Amino acid sequence: MTKAELIEFSSTGKEVTVDRPFNNPAHHNQIIFDALRHQKSKKIFGLAYEKDDGLYLDLKCDPARIDELVETSAYILPGQHFTKQNWITVAVNELPAKEVLTKLVDASYQLTN
Repeated sequence: MTKAELIEFSSTGKEVTVDRPFNNPAHHNQIIFDALRHQKSKKIFGLAYEKDDGLYLDLKCDPARIDELVETSAYILPGQHFTKQNWITVAVNELPAKEVLTKLVDASYQLTN
């Protein structure tokens, strides 16, 4: 899956806008972050990026589930760019099935609504 396909997949059936608020051209960022936002409230529910040949998506998560998800799923890491108490990072290339990603994205979308 490419980053563009990930963004399209994560946006399906939702009112989403995508922007790049963390990419200051003057800083010459090596990582380009695409923020997936609720179209109306502008709240971020996902942050897609590529790093070290991997594709990642930061998602909001129920704090009560984070430790369990990180401990039981090799493809789920503590949040890399937001607070680890409320966010997870998904290694998209390591996901066992797209259905897993659908559930995580939908939960993040609902939590940030």
